[in-house]
Amino acid sequence: MQKQKPSQSESGKENRLKSFFGGLLMFSISIIIGLLIGEGIIRLLYKKEMVLFPRYHTDAVYGDFKIRRVRPEMTFTHTSYDGTFHFKTNNKGFRNDKNIDYKKEPGEIRVIALGDSHTQGYEVNQNETFSSVAEKMLNKNGLKGTVINAGVSGFSTAEELVFLENEGYKYKPDYVVVALFGNDFEDNMRSDLFELRGDSLLVKNHEYIPGVSIQNKLYKYGIFRWLGEKSYLYGFAFNTVWDFYKKQNQKAAAGKDTELAIASNANTKYSEELMKKLISRFYTYCKAQGIKLIIIDIPQLDPDAPAKSSISKNMVSDVKNNCDTLFNYDNMISDYSKLSLIHVKSGHRHISAETHKMMGQKISEYILSDQQAVN
Repeated sequence: MQKQKPSQSESGKENRLKSFFGGLLMFSISIIIGLLIGEGIIRLLYKKEMVLFPRYHTDAVYGDFKIRRVRPEMTFTHTSYDGTFHFKTNNKGFRNDKNIDYKKEPGEIRVIALGDSHTQGYEVNQNETFSSVAEKMLNKNGLKGTVINAGVSGFSTAEELVFLENEGYKYKPDYVVVALFGNDFEDNMRSDLFELRGDSLLVKNHEYIPGVSIQNKLYKYGIFRWLGEKSYLYGFAFNTVWDFYKKQNQKAAAGKDTELAIASNANTKYSEELMKKLISRFYTYCKAQGIKLIIIDIPQLDPDAPAKSSISKNMVSDVKNNCDTLFNYDNMISDYSKLSLIHVKSGHRHISAETHKMMGQKISEYILSDQQAVN
């Protein structure tokens, strides 16, 4: 039987389909070529200045509060001109290799490190954070030590206090390390979790999860995680949107946000008084729980000097009187002078692996001395 030829209408329909899919293919190829060209241009122009630092934040409910944490059970990288840095989080979002139960083992000494991206360890590898260094030193010197790295990029002292009072205490820490950085003063106001009324520190809000909603949506899909860690074009676009969001947030807080290790604008009297009250509440809470409070002064970059303290001189005595020990930059200049690099050279200028090592050693030395005095 002779095969019937397609009708003129069927032939026209087939040609239109071919034309449509051909055009779609050409459009897709053009888009891909355009993206590749864009990626090449961004890498060529901005690779030294740009960073691929996905935060991987999500929300966590601690008691009556909802705040940020790092996404749990993640393995990822950060990349800058200084190199590629490897991260791993446990089932609670801490930058620890192992999961940590609330219940302590017999004889175990526990430390919780609280702070922002400097504490979390941006621009250093997993085993180079001061938390990791301190844990190794404690165990090397005969203590069964566990140091929980609960640092979260962008965290304020206010968020750290919320975490300790509503979640951190469950781990029964013997020591709490609070790392203060210059931007914490402004971040405390921006978070709007606490406020001063007269001489009292009061809870104002129970939620602060900036940027979490969009991250929760994006990171459901592996392609966005891959792009965030690999693509400079994606990073450029994402950072542009993120910077716009931060500027809107800054206007609401009447401040200026800087996540770099560069000094922010001068602290206001209110921001300093708020910080004093937060630190005082930290110390009061720790004493009631039988916890020793260690405060670390994270040095800031200074255009006219190697670095400078994050604690203003008029605040040093208040901070010192509200902790068990303070590692103040101004009293440690001789220690810092021995380092070849206090902050990394490029990227976001976080504290270097050398600085982390020195801090980890200082923390472990204090704890070892304290344990000897107790025993």
